[in-house]
Amino acid sequence: MSKQTFIFCLGATKAGTSWLFDYLYGHRECHFPAVKELHYFDALEGHDAAWLRKDAEARLERARADVADATDARPMAYQKQLVADLKRWLATFDGQTRDDVAYLAYLRKGGSKARVIGDFTPAYGLLKEKTLAAMSGLTDKVRFVYLMRDPVERIWSNIRMVAGNEGQDALQAKIDGVLAGTANNILDRSNYRRTLNRLSRAIPRDALHIEYYERLFTPDAIERLCAFLGITPQPASFDRVVHQSAKADLPMGQRAQLQAILKPQYNFVEKFMGELPSEWTQKMVSA
Repeated sequence: MSKQTFIFCLGATKAGTSWLFDYLYGHRECHFPAVKELHYFDALEGHDAAWLRKDAEARLERARADVADATDARPMAYQKQLVADLKRWLATFDGQTRDDVAYLAYLRKGGSKARVIGDFTPAYGLLKEKTLAAMSGLTDKVRFVYLMRDPVERIWSNIRMVAGNEGQDALQAKIDGVLAGTANNILDRSNYRRTLNRLSRAIPRDALHIEYYERLFTPDAIERLCAFLGITPQPASFDRVVHQSAKADLPMGQRAQLQAILKPQYNFVEKFMGELPSEWTQKMVSA
């Protein structure tokens, strides 16, 4: 039996998964390809499989351009590894054919001595219960990490990321879509109730580690995570910002509207976890 722990980090989007990947990618007891978000299982479920393949190809071209433009040795080394790992992934997975043996071989290559390997793809939080159960049985020791962020703050960060630097009109259009219930892609990623219910039915509770974004960047959170994964905590760069969204303030009135729409999520998390984190309740708008 393998002594390695296989980890799936499945969201939520804009809840610290990129920072956590960066931390574990550099951990001496872990081994990950430089490619975050392989989208293996969501492609197999048919979630825009063709688009996901094209996106991987586009990521490869961007990484090649970054290597050509790089002047600092350390980022260049990472970008070169990213190019190599993207090329290898595109050769491993055609975007539609399930081959778990090849998938595992891809992730294990070069990491035979690592205690933890795995796949960081936040979109796996949208997967069906059947797929999550299959993922749970992929190796003899599979663990899941799920990060949650204040639902309003998560959606607001997601909106700012999608709108980019397109200005206030673009931001308002995205907010309007969420309030109207038409921005499904953004709303789905704050559906903690659905994801946690599916995970609870698909995997053993002791195979799931839940952390709040608001508490992730602390020594205590890192110690909890490392204990869960069976690795030794090592220093983390808590001030390092990864994939920061464009800055913009959320008007109080729209915060209240979003809070009302997302109330079922707050209620569920409170029931599931026993309480809401104070970092969430402090930002709530009084009725």
